Amino acid sequence: MIKISRNHAEERFAATRKKQKAALSEEQEKVMKQRENTARLKALRLEKEAAEAKDAAGKKAPVVRKKRTK
Repeated sequence: MIKISRNHAEERFAATRKKQKAALSEEQEKVMKQRENTARLKALRLEKEAAEAKDAAGKKAPVVRKKRTK
């Protein structure tokens, strides 16, 4: 009788651990997806900033000349 109760308790414990592990896996999956999305957005932002910097470097500021006075 004690052996049966112990086996039943161990089975319930194993089932609980399995559910907890699955829940943790889902949580980790969410975190991983969020990190991937953040990394993707950061890469896009850096690419945009680099393109803007390149455009700004290509365009020179107009030279303002002073009039001569005699």
